[in-house]
Amino acid sequence: MIAYNFRAGGSVASSQAGAGQGKSASTPATAYRSIRHGYRVAQAKANEQDLLDHVCGALGGAFPRQLITSYYVSLKTNPLVVLTGPEGAGKAALVTGFTSALVGVESEQFVTIGSNSWTEQSGQQSYYQGVHERLGSLHFLETLHDAANPANLGKLYMVLLRGLTLDELRHYTRDLLQIDANGERRLALPGLAPAQRPVLPPNIFITATIHGPRMLSEADREVLRLAGQIAFGPGSPDLGPLPMMPPPAVGLQRIMLASAGNSPADARERLGAILGQRDLRRLGPSATLARRLPNAAALVRQLADTIIAYVANSFDGDGRGLFDPHDARRNAQIAYDDQMTQRALDRMLPVRPRRGRITPFSSLVV
Repeated sequence: MIAYNFRAGGSVASSQAGAGQGKSASTPATAYRSIRHGYRVAQAKANEQDLLDHVCGALGGAFPRQLITSYYVSLKTNPLVVLTGPEGAGKAALVTGFTSALVGVESEQFVTIGSNSWTEQSGQQSYYQGVHERLGSLHFLETLHDAANPANLGKLYMVLLRGLTLDELRHYTRDLLQIDANGERRLALPGLAPAQRPVLPPNIFITATIHGPRMLSEADREVLRLAGQIAFGPGSPDLGPLPMMPPPAVGLQRIMLASAGNSPADARERLGAILGQRDLRRLGPSATLARRLPNAAALVRQLADTIIAYVANSFDGDGRGLFDPHDARRNAQIAYDDQMTQRALDRMLPVRPRRGRITPFSSLVV
């Protein structure tokens, strides 16, 4: 069987995609920025602490709050979040549970597209792989068109690319989705120059899960460097069947949409107000992380804008930390190290995985 979840499929998705076509291709980035600004103004007092409380409560303690927070802040900051680790470690369960808590169970705003790795055992790999790739690409593009529909810009759309190989991930990030060095996401439509390709709407968030371990080629590293990576160790919990999910509270989706941002200038201004300029200038990798990262100073320079956006996204609208609501400097340090780890996993020195802990992907592949 072809491994798709067509929750957003059928006549509803097709009709919405048809209505959204052209709008996705013609809506400029400035329009999305103005819409997002409107959301931010309307939701200035939105409580992200309550959002995380709701998600953690809905998942029944199956995942640590810090992991859920890391995933949430990474979604707000990175163009793509990649969850890596062994099959059965709970990667897809985290995405499914998190999304269901915000948009409801069996929502058309949650789309899962599976891997075509099963075709290798089909006996007709080339045929089935081609069919799978075409259907998966179509489903992906329909979801992007739905999200770009102006009537849907207040809704949260989540796409899960489940159990992909790195080659498949490269297909989405290279052939369908163009992600530049600044993290701006554009739809790779044929016949258009890169600068003319439509900017993806701010209400769609993409997560891919990859089963490890495996050795990384340089091409693999190039794909993963554009993503926020969260690694699951062998002892990570598997949620299994979702618990009975409570209905999502009204406004949670808009809270997340209003709170996301990746402007380094805005992030520095906001952090300066929260931490003070002196503490902001002194912010850097912890000594423990620096020991695991060769050329840490060079990485800080390379990743500075992404890191600062992540740290800013780790504070709610009242300036309270999402990792530590009681200590702003500690929250900023946790967020700084977390994002550096996510963006530089392939360069970190390995550590021995410990059962039941989230461990860097590098320790699983070397």
